[in-house]
Amino acid sequence: MEQEIKSKKFDKKRVTKTLQFFAAYLVAAWTLLQFVDWVLIRYNISPYWVDLLLWIFIGIIPSLIIYLYNQERINNRVLKLREKIIFPVNIILILVITYFGFGNSDLGATTKTIAYTSEEGNQASAVITKEEFRTGFPIYNFEPKTKDSTKTWLEFGISILLQEDLLQNKNLDPKLSGIKNTVDKVNNAKIFNDFYVDGEFEFVDGNYTITTFIRNSKNAKIIAQETFNGNDVLNIIDNITVFVTGNFASNEFNTPTYLDLDVKEFASNSLKALEYYRNGDYENATKEDSTFALAYLQSAKKNLIFSVSKFEERNLADKAYKYRSKLPLQRRGETLIFKNLAYDAYEDAEELIKLQLQVDPNDQTYNYLLYTLYGRSRNLKAFFEHALNSYEKRPSINNGYNLNNAGLINEKYDEILKKLSKVELLLPANIVFSLQLKPQLFKGDIVAAENTLAKMKLLNPEDENLVKVYDKAITFLKNHKVTKDNLKKFEGEYRVNGSEQTSKLWVEKNTLLRYVSNQTITPMIMAGENTIVAGAPNNRRTWENTFLKDDKNKYYLYKNEENDFDNSYITYSWKVDKNIKKAEALFEAKKLDSAKIAYEIAIKANQKHYYLKDVLAHINYVKSIDSETLQNQFKDVVGNYGPRIFWVENGKLFYKREGFPKIEMLPITKDRYINMTKFENHFAFEYANGNVIESVVYRYDIEKEIWFKLENKGNIFKKD
Repeated sequence: MEQEIKSKKFDKKRVTKTLQFFAAYLVAAWTLLQFVDWVLIRYNISPYWVDLLLWIFIGIIPSLIIYLYNQERINNRVLKLREKIIFPVNIILILVITYFGFGNSDLGATTKTIAYTSEEGNQASAVITKEEFRTGFPIYNFEPKTKDSTKTWLEFGISILLQEDLLQNKNLDPKLSGIKNTVDKVNNAKIFNDFYVDGEFEFVDGNYTITTFIRNSKNAKIIAQETFNGNDVLNIIDNITVFVTGNFASNEFNTPTYLDLDVKEFASNSLKALEYYRNGDYENATKEDSTFALAYLQSAKKNLIFSVSKFEERNLADKAYKYRSKLPLQRRGETLIFKNLAYDAYEDAEELIKLQLQVDPNDQTYNYLLYTLYGRSRNLKAFFEHALNSYEKRPSINNGYNLNNAGLINEKYDEILKKLSKVELLLPANIVFSLQLKPQLFKGDIVAAENTLAKMKLLNPEDENLVKVYDKAITFLKNHKVTKDNLKKFEGEYRVNGSEQTSKLWVEKNTLLRYVSNQTITPMIMAGENTIVAGAPNNRRTWENTFLKDDKNKYYLYKNEENDFDNSYITYSWKVDKNIKKAEALFEAKKLDSAKIAYEIAIKANQKHYYLKDVLAHINYVKSIDSETLQNQFKDVVGNYGPRIFWVENGKLFYKREGFPKIEMLPITKDRYINMTKFENHFAFEYANGNVIESVVYRYDIEKEIWFKLENKGNIFKKD
């Protein structure tokens, strides 16, 4: 009995001693963490080390307590079976947890040095913050407190300019979003961000009052807010930038520092120009401010992506490059990229894009352009590797979409579905289902795809116009096994009837791929014997391509139905064979005699291609008259016709209308002209008493195979 009491007293002492040592351990560990945190900030080293050490300190506690309680025995190397099991298992668990928690984290410096060539041609370098250590957050709308139609553009105008201003600071990673209601803001922001920014504003008696909120992305609660007043909204936006930066970067790893140009300096000091810019009307924006480099740049980007007009692409890229000195350094680099793309210098453009991606690996524009170049060269491996690397380094919705598309292109369906399963609890259900649908279809799991589509319809019944293409695909695939031969009949190069956009279709492994000029590769899926479909309902765009056969039973044209939320738009694309390509090359080289023969051959091989006959008619016409007569003919039509302008430049007749590209007019008669940008339009001039009095447009109806006059007021204009 006495021995038992002594044993209990001894145990109590051991417990007390253990607790004392453990308390000392906690104090020492906390002190070490604070010191490490200071060192990391002082020398720009990854903050993940603090988290890693914290998990190690916590994870080792079970083994530590056992050791402290039994340290005399253990120090004498006497271990019981439970300790021989617990100690190694504890260490293994720590290793596993830290590997999965920090295996993909950058534990090195928070900064990196990039090398580049300056505009003067000199080799230079710069130290920048690695993207992994930048604070990411969405910027949403600034709600107007009172209705004022003259200031409604500021609702997203403030957001657009604020993001552009904040992008100069590479400690931050702001993303612009058009979402307006709070529930959707939270659902969008909470997936990959801890915060988001929005606000409210009003304009009273010439004075602006703008309140900016920094909110918790999980519950929309305000973390910080500040109200700014003044009569100059652009100065206020500069102050908002300082406020946001101060909250997100002041105590972060925010060295090195970055140059912060004022909005007026890098954009425009004209509110009217900025209003046009916010509304995407870049042409009027540059009319208001002829040196508005950012507007020229965005317009060049838009024209390039949609291949509107080569003339226009080059003109806008040249203007953006001319006024690039107004822009921040990185935007200056972007002007050179688009200049190279506009002039088909693709290798130089790719080199510059990769350099810019060293600075901003997650930038949507640069990634999009790189995917475009990979699509042009059909470098599918590089496409997938870049998409995978981007997503693993910086998980985001946009990087997820790119990875999903790259996986489909490379037929990695199971990998896509596996990665989706890891984040499906974080993403809204409608996005998850939309991302699951295509890998299930391409994989051939039609039952799963049909179930997924049913869930999409249940959650979003208003998306009927978007998902109808997949209804058609599932119905077809239920009863048809698609082979490589079925897909190969769609292969070829195509040219849009109403623009300069081209597309290529080819089979890679067992997948039909489509590359549209200056856009990315898209995997297509059969939805009928002569129909293929593509698109993503969550991106609000789907396509249905229906192919038409000629008398020789060969595809010569496809009808493209593009669907958005509640509308569908029809365009047509002509198949381009080697005869057409040869004729067009000779015509572009101004070798008219050879081009004439080539077009005659091309027409015989492509009877349905009406526009080939138009080009041949032009060649025959200009060969039938002398240059002086042709120039006099041009002089007769030169002038303003309402919104239309015709002028002569370097002996050529050009046309321009606000909101439309500059195009060259090619005569086929004295009063009728074709163009190589929009095959479907003929421009005609009506004469009275030997003078031109009116400009009209004729359009070709592909279904009826006839030309008809556009009689509406927007297409008939008297000469001023």
